[in-house]
Amino acid sequence: MSPRRLLLAACLVSACGERAGPAQAPPVAATPPRPATTPAPAPTSCAGETDEPAALRCWVELLAGPALAGRDNGSPGGQAARAAIITGLQAYGLHPAGETGTFEQPLPRGANVLARIPGRDPARAGEHVVLAAHYDHLGEHDGVVHAGADDNASGVAVALAVARRLAADPPARSVLFAGFDAEEPPDYLTPTMGSNHFLARPTLPREQLVAVVCLDLMGGDLWPGHRTPLYVMGRETFAVRPEPGLADDPRLPVRAMHLRLVEDLPHGRQAFSDHAGFFAREIPSLFVSTGRSPHYHQPTDTPDTLAYDKLHAAVAVVEAHVRVLADMPDRPAWSSSQPLAAADAAVLAELLAAALGEGGARGSAEFGGLARGRAEADLARARALAAADRPPTADEARELVRISLRAQCLLAPDHEMPTAACLLL
Repeated sequence: MSPRRLLLAACLVSACGERAGPAQAPPVAATPPRPATTPAPAPTSCAGETDEPAALRCWVELLAGPALAGRDNGSPGGQAARAAIITGLQAYGLHPAGETGTFEQPLPRGANVLARIPGRDPARAGEHVVLAAHYDHLGEHDGVVHAGADDNASGVAVALAVARRLAADPPARSVLFAGFDAEEPPDYLTPTMGSNHFLARPTLPREQLVAVVCLDLMGGDLWPGHRTPLYVMGRETFAVRPEPGLADDPRLPVRAMHLRLVEDLPHGRQAFSDHAGFFAREIPSLFVSTGRSPHYHQPTDTPDTLAYDKLHAAVAVVEAHVRVLADMPDRPAWSSSQPLAAADAAVLAELLAAALGEGGARGSAEFGGLARGRAEADLARARALAAADRPPTADEARELVRISLRAQCLLAPDHEMPTAACLLL
């Protein structure tokens, strides 16, 4: 990846590479599957595991296990992952929502997994809240498997647990489980990306898609020793904001954050996961993530690096958001006005304070030396804007975005983005 693309990937919740503009999906010629050096086994599943924490770990270890060789889309490992997920969805009682009465929607390479939980209210069951998580990863590079435990076996495991709960007690609106394939490069933000392909060729009427909750990178920490919150981004895209009223969990603090703070890059706005196509079509969008850990897109992204108590706590958070959206009396509606709030400054201040090691926190090594003075000034400014208790002005909002980008850039390892380059943002 080039240095410029590494800069773009340095965001808290970055999932992939550079955006090439809003992706429209014209017909695409089929491409032969990529070779896999490790043959995948016959598909298995964790559907029989009734203990939820054990099931979460089982799904991560299955999907990110060595036998699936990184789940590159179109590979035997990707096929085995897809088969395992479908087996789980069938066992949980979900209905097929793919093509020709199946759970699959074929892609030029690989396939999406689509399943439906019918809503209990006949008047609203034709409207669908999409619960999305991509299941593919990078596969093998130079003979080294990139297992993709956090990216994104963690998101799939949480989505499956939420789907199981919802199927047992359906909300008013229907829920569409979308296990998207082909989210990673080279398909990222192209017409062949699984979510873009689905939105161009939906398996149910597009006007029935009323909101999306997208999960990506759910079990890691931004730096070692830091208990990274679960960031729920995108509430500002809803005309009536979803407010589940969740209390903090000691296993997993929850923080609302404006999408601009992670997507307003110097060259233009870029969404970092499968919510991108929904956002571009003005479908209200939530993006949920604990952020980009040091293991992101590395061979070290293995099941033993995840915090499974955080994953278990995340299930309740995600379920609550999906239920709020699916039970709203009125259809969720897009908000064209999406201002930043003082609360966004407060979230940034909390992150900077932790990174600087305030209050006994284990700070990030990336916030020492040359970066420390700039980070301390950014922290003071974020605290001042949070204390103002009013919406930031347009200039102040741009200032907050720059503070956020500097912090995110500093969290990238020095071999990806030198500290001096981050301080120029």
